[in-house]
Amino acid sequence: MPPEWSHSSHEVSTTDNEPCSRLAEQFQRRLRSVIGELRYEKWFHNRTTASIAGDVLTIGVASPFLMQWMRKEFQQPAMLAARESLGLSAQVRFDVDPAAAAQLAEMQARLDTDSTAVESPASATVPPATVPLNGATPASDARRDRPAANRLAPRRRRFASLDDFVTGSTTHVAHSIAKIVAEHPGEQYNPLYYYGGVGIGKTHLLEGIHREVRKHYPDWNVLSLTAEAFGNYYTKALQERSLPAFRKRFRSVDVLIVDDIDFLDSKKGFQEEFCHTLQELISYGRQVVLAADRHPRMLTHVRPELSTRFLSGLVTRLEAPDLETRKQIASRQCMKMSLPATEDAIEFVATKFSRNVRELIGALNCLQTYHHLTKRTVGITAAREVLKDLERDCMRIVRATDIQHAVCNLFGVQQEDLISPRRSRNLSQPRAVAMYLTRQWTQAAYHEIGKQFGGRNHSTVMSAEKRMKEMLARNESIQISTRQWSTQEIVSTLEEQLQVG
Repeated sequence: MPPEWSHSSHEVSTTDNEPCSRLAEQFQRRLRSVIGELRYEKWFHNRTTASIAGDVLTIGVASPFLMQWMRKEFQQPAMLAARESLGLSAQVRFDVDPAAAAQLAEMQARLDTDSTAVESPASATVPPATVPLNGATPASDARRDRPAANRLAPRRRRFASLDDFVTGSTTHVAHSIAKIVAEHPGEQYNPLYYYGGVGIGKTHLLEGIHREVRKHYPDWNVLSLTAEAFGNYYTKALQERSLPAFRKRFRSVDVLIVDDIDFLDSKKGFQEEFCHTLQELISYGRQVVLAADRHPRMLTHVRPELSTRFLSGLVTRLEAPDLETRKQIASRQCMKMSLPATEDAIEFVATKFSRNVRELIGALNCLQTYHHLTKRTVGITAAREVLKDLERDCMRIVRATDIQHAVCNLFGVQQEDLISPRRSRNLSQPRAVAMYLTRQWTQAAYHEIGKQFGGRNHSTVMSAEKRMKEMLARNESIQISTRQWSTQEIVSTLEEQLQVG
C-alpha cells in the first residue's frame, strides 16, 4: 500500500490506522519472494537490523566488508520490495550497525567460552557469500523476544537539526541563510537553492529547515521529499488520472523542500509540472527550498523557464569542509557514538577522509566496529590498521578520459570532436580546459597528454596550460551555450565532478 499524506506536515509517511506489523510483513514477504527463501534466511532473517524512518528503510549489517557486498548484491531487490510495500518514494540504505557488530562479539565470546573451533565471521578470510552475518547463533534475548514485525516497525522520519550542523569557513554562510529562511519563510531568498558535491551537508540543511519551520509554525503544511519522489507521484497520478488531487497536495503547502533537484534534468514532463508548481507557490509567498549537485546553469537539459526560476532566488554553494571542520565533525560524531578515540586518531580520520562527511562517518563506523569487537580505545595505530583498506578503496583515480567526459558534458560537445584535428572556437576552448585539468590531475607528461588528445605535440599542451593559467589569473569568461561563465567557476565545477565521480 503506498504511503498516505500526513495532514499535519504533508511529509510522506504512513497513516496512523495502518498497523506497523502489516507494513513490515509486506516488506518481508516481498523481499522473500524477490530473492528467494534460502537467501533471505541466510542473509536477512535474525542476521540484520532494520528501521523505517519516513520513506527511508535502513538495513544494518555487522561490518563495512559485509555492507559493501550486501549493497552490491541486494540493493535493487530490496529497493523493489520497499517501494511496493512502503510507497513510491521509499529508499533503501545499507549501513554498519553497532548492534549487529555487538551480536558478532557476543557470538565470539560464546565460542571462546565453549572452546569451539568455529571461526568468527569478523575474522574470516573466505568470500562474503559463504559467511552468514550472524551464522546460526540466536540473537540476544532482548532482540529474540521481539517479533520480527516489530523489529521492522516504521517510525516517523527524524529530521536533522540546524544546531547539529558543524559550521566552518566553507559552510558558515549557507548555515546562516538556512536559519533566516527557517525563521522567516517566504519573506526573502525564495526559492533558496543549495548546490555542491555529494555528502557535504545539503540534505542536513534541508532537514534542519524543515525542523525549524515546524517548530516556529506548527500549523503550517511542510512537505519534504526528493525530486525522484515528486516524479514518482506525478507518474502515479497520470496513471490513475488523479492529477487534480496531486496538484492540490503539492500546491497547497506552505513550505516545499525538494532534494536532488538535478534528477529533473532531461525529464521534460516532470520539469513542466514542477515549474508550474514552483510558480504557483512563489507567487503566493510560499517558501521553496531546493538542493542539487550542480548549479542551475549546469542543468543543461532543464527548461529555461525553470532554470531562471531557480536563479531568481538565492543560489548558494556548499564546499567540502576544511580540516578543522572535519575534526570537529569527527569529534562530535565520536561523542554521539560513545566511541573512545584519541585525538591523533580523530585527526588521522579527518585528514585521510576529506572528500565528504559521509566517508568520514563511514570510517568512524569501522572504528566503532573495532571497538565493539576488542573493547579497546581507538588510537592512531589501530586507526591506521583498521582503515587502511577503506582508505585505499576511497581513493579517486582520475584518468584523462574521465576529464574529457566531464568537459564534454559541460560544453555539450562530442568526445571524438574534442580530440579531433578541428580548431574551431567551440572546440579549442573546452580542449584547452581539458588539457589543463589533465595536467593538474594526472601524472602524465606533456607529450603523453598530447597523445591522448589526438596525437598533438607537447608544445600544444604547454600552450593550452599557459593560456588557462592566464585566464584564471584574470578571471576571464568563456561562453557555454548562451551564457558566460568565469574560468574559475568552470574549473571548480569540473573538479567537483571529478572528485565525486
